[in-house]
Amino acid sequence: LNRNFPEDMQKSILQYAIQGKLVEQREEEGFAEELYNEIQKEKEKLIKEGKIRRTKDLAEIKEEEIPFDIPETWKWVRLGSLLTKLTDGAHRTPKYTEIGIPFLSVKDISSGNIDFSDTRFISKEEHTNLFNRCNPQKEDILLTKVGTTGIPVIVDTDREFSLFVSVALLKFNTNLIFNKFLTYAIKSPLVQIQAQKNTKGVGNKNWVMRDIADTILPLPPLEEQKRIVEKIEELLPLCKELKQ
Repeated sequence: LNRNFPEDMQKSILQYAIQGKLVEQREEEGFAEELYNEIQKEKEKLIKEGKIRRTKDLAEIKEEEIPFDIPETWKWVRLGSLLTKLTDGAHRTPKYTEIGIPFLSVKDISSGNIDFSDTRFISKEEHTNLFNRCNPQKEDILLTKVGTTGIPVIVDTDREFSLFVSVALLKFNTNLIFNKFLTYAIKSPLVQIQAQKNTKGVGNKNWVMRDIADTILPLPPLEEQKRIVEKIEELLPLCKELKQ
């Protein structure tokens, strides 16, 4: 058995998932086009209410950018078009304190989970200032963007914390997009290839915000997103068993 077989199998599962080949399509679940329009309508409402800022329009997806066929009920989208907020953490190193609010960087999430065991701390005041711009909350997605890029992590805690510039924050309407589906889509070879290609610079390489927003991925109808995740989570433990 090829030593890389479990990892390759995992990649294949995620690739099948985002190609619409893991579960069947169901007519009664509707079209992603309708879901996408609902997402845009919801964003427009939040902009009018002054709750979020209008962002620059993203370029139309060109024919040559599309790497494979997807089901007719799905839609190709840019990641930024699904988000109500895309930002990153503090751009300057804060003043650390002995105790206080955890201040997370790439090292605290690169395992694929939020790990508070070795974080630095900042004062409540500094946290409040940073939180005005970058406010991670439960159900959001954190994304590594400096060094080891492209690792998505769902915020699964109500604990307050702030972020360093090496981590991006992705906010979206969780009633319209299933956060677990989005994390698996980001982990798929399609998005990981884009992350690697667009991670640039010398030393601490950076996946810049504009390129994160421009990332293309397929969007299935919401109920299908949930069924895909269910299937993925049934299959991935088999990869772990094989590895052991």
